[in-house]
Amino acid sequence: MQSQQQRMKITLIISYFGKWPIWFPAFLKSCQYNPSVDWILFTNCSIPDVSFPNVKFVPFTMEKFNLLASEKLGFPIELSNYYKLCDFKPTYGAIFEDYIKDYDFWGHCDLDVVWGNIRNFINDDILSKYEIVSGGREMISGHFCLYRNNSKISRIFTKFPYYRAQLTSPKHCCFDESAMTTTINNLSQTGEVSVYWPKWIVNYPNLDDPMPAARLGLHVNRWHWERGKLFNKNDEVMYIHFMTWKKSLTACSFGYLDDPESFYISYSHIGLSKSEQPALASRAASLGALIKTLVDFDSSVWSRRINSYIIKKAILNPFNTILDLFKVIFNPIFNRHAPNRE
Repeated sequence: MQSQQQRMKITLIISYFGKWPIWFPAFLKSCQYNPSVDWILFTNCSIPDVSFPNVKFVPFTMEKFNLLASEKLGFPIELSNYYKLCDFKPTYGAIFEDYIKDYDFWGHCDLDVVWGNIRNFINDDILSKYEIVSGGREMISGHFCLYRNNSKISRIFTKFPYYRAQLTSPKHCCFDESAMTTTINNLSQTGEVSVYWPKWIVNYPNLDDPMPAARLGLHVNRWHWERGKLFNKNDEVMYIHFMTWKKSLTACSFGYLDDPESFYISYSHIGLSKSEQPALASRAASLGALIKTLVDFDSSVWSRRINSYIIKKAILNPFNTILDLFKVIFNPIFNRHAPNRE
């Protein structure tokens, strides 16, 4: 396992209610091999019969979350669906401040993840220079983002003018990514905050485009985890986020009490050894599930892009939006009467 001598203390916060996913043993095993990073999971799920010093389970309910969030944010929170929790990820530093006092950085992440060696990609040199570290290139990533643990950064979500409206809306607003990306980008350009987001550090090495970074196809054995390191073929990556595999990944060949030193990650299963292509019937079922997930994902991506554009153009820069509209309407008139320069 990696050395624990890094000075900066990190904790990642997850709120998860319902039932653990089938791949949760692999998630926990990958956490175990990052001993210098802690995880705090607030959950109503049954606590696994396994203990790792850097993974803490806090029995919690949605009702408790609503009460605590209302108290810490200063306005009523009444969440009724679990997916809406995604919007609250940037607020975790404020909501759970009593749980994270001993940490230099807190962060949020997803559960459909297997971690590689986090400190190989985010070292103390980066953490000492920047206040925010994201897993996405020039965007705040909901599946991994770190925030310096102080009042300024932990409440930076309040810099978005309509944060309260988005957090109290019953709909999922992509606040954790769309609104926060626009907000952090504006603040970084004025020098009010320092953010590290030069590249994607998820799924594939050396990617610029967010679509292939998030969309995973019918890959078999492409990702290999071994004693705390994760490889895409021969290239080390920090983590794999299989959001488009949630319905197709239906098996994990080890449990909580097993202690594998390596495993392979495919679109349909996580196995202890390299697998042949799944049987045709299984492949067809997984393909159908994957196609549905990809369609839903692409729809969500376009929704986020439109939402981000509206936030950036119409909300944060209303004057420029009106000016652009004015140009669109009146430029043809001006051009019609302009002198011919040919």
